[in-house]
Amino acid sequence: MTRYLLFLHGFQGSSQSFKRECIAQYLSETDSKIELISPQLACYPKPAWSQICEIMQSFKGEIIGVVGSSLGGLFAARASLDYDLPAVLVNPVADLSMVPMLLGEHIHPYTQERFRLCQHHLDELVKLRASPDETSMKQWLMLQKGDEVLDYQKALKAYPNTKQTIESGGEHGFAGFKRYVPAIMRFFMTYEKLDNHD
Repeated sequence: MTRYLLFLHGFQGSSQSFKRECIAQYLSETDSKIELISPQLACYPKPAWSQICEIMQSFKGEIIGVVGSSLGGLFAARASLDYDLPAVLVNPVADLSMVPMLLGEHIHPYTQERFRLCQHHLDELVKLRASPDETSMKQWLMLQKGDEVLDYQKALKAYPNTKQTIESGGEHGFAGFKRYVPAIMRFFMTYEKLDNHD
């Protein structure tokens, strides 16, 4: 049976991002029976979350886990909790205090869509954000201290009960992500085996 892995890009990101390509290359080179789903997420939080929920329902019982980067990490954490799936959170959005700086007009760099972020969009993200008490070892938090966009220390406080990898240096895009892909897949397959055993 074909299994699926869901990848969620960050704010104004691309469904064909570098991290997504690293995972896709690994799956191809290892002749994996796992297929990668990487939607181009909507610019607004609520429609983006609806896309994710629709995928979860369409592939119910066939998704082995979720990888989320930056804002995609916030979505991945919520999906992990709501759908009882393991998730890898790569330099995820944790503290929403910086989001108000993003309010206003934008042009998506990949889709060229014009959109305007307002306070109610921030409120939607607040509702979707996982609380620290909800986090679990079924989530793997991957951080680099050199993240120039987000404060890694706030992510540590927001995702305290997770498996954690914290590296010095690096960047928001998580430098050297490719070297972690085999371990990420082993992480997902561990839970896959546990679920099958149950």
